[in-house]
Amino acid sequence: MKCICVIVPREEGEKVRKKLSEEGLLRLDARISSDGQHVYIPVTDSKNLLYPTREMDMEKMEVPKNYRDLLDMPPGLMELLPTSFDIVGDIFVLKLIDEILPYANDIADALLKTNPNAKVVALDRGVKGEFRTRDLTVLAGENRTVTVQKEYGLRFEMDLAKVYFSPRLATERKRISDMMAPGESVMDMFCGVGPFSIMIAKNGKPSAVHAIDKNPEAIKYMDINIKLNKINGVSAILGDARDIAPKLPKPDRIIMNLPHTAIDFLDVALKIVNRRGMIHLYVIMEPDSIGMIKKSIAHLAVALKRSILFKDIREVHTYSPTQGMYCFDLVIG
Repeated sequence: MKCICVIVPREEGEKVRKKLSEEGLLRLDARISSDGQHVYIPVTDSKNLLYPTREMDMEKMEVPKNYRDLLDMPPGLMELLPTSFDIVGDIFVLKLIDEILPYANDIADALLKTNPNAKVVALDRGVKGEFRTRDLTVLAGENRTVTVQKEYGLRFEMDLAKVYFSPRLATERKRISDMMAPGESVMDMFCGVGPFSIMIAKNGKPSAVHAIDKNPEAIKYMDINIKLNKINGVSAILGDARDIAPKLPKPDRIIMNLPHTAIDFLDVALKIVNRRGMIHLYVIMEPDSIGMIKKSIAHLAVALKRSILFKDIREVHTYSPTQGMYCFDLVIG
């Protein structure tokens, strides 16, 4: 099959292949070849490449479409295989129920073979500890948990075993950044590696962003990501939001993305947010709990002598068969 190939010295082949893969330029349906001195890497676009290119006849590479096709498991267990995964950078994060855990390595190998952009498959045994990080075990591929996630033109480096990150919030982060008025001041009370803060700083034209997290690893990677994305005006602060937030300049907008416990910090946010400011509160709950949560928020606002307008309440994504992650967009008076 005819392909445009980038021509790379053999000793640089793997480095260039990884770079092309990260940028989405690696063609996955054609096999890489070598003549001993050079490596010929099929690409989807030949523009702005640092190496010469040539149209060549390349061997077609057949990739199975579904990882299930490579597994030999009893029919009853095949029905229990997961149909979706969290994909962060080049790492597939896999959750398995107990019945199919004995097949975990086979499942991971099959995922690698059917997803050429996946370099690591890790088993997620749940979110644990003070910093709510994933308990990960690498099952297949490269022995690492560090990766780089791309999101709306931004890059976020992280160690998934040391910080929490959800790729399913990409659209939500873009939504919030699109709501921004130029010149707003922002506080991100539980910033993690910085996806909300950095996207807001890049697209929302804030006057300042103060980002807080009590996990030292999260702040370490946020500092890396600020530099990686060439961001100005964002301060990454290590500490507990309950202690740190009241000492910072009052914000016009507060992000509260710690869905299991963020509501416990709402009193702090209500005390410090500017009038006519907005709080984005994330909560994991069952749909029929919305009314109860609204009443709790309203009662707290009255106690603190603040008014609240529930501008929007929306489900961001499902969390479990009975629960979802919801965002309460609150306008504060």
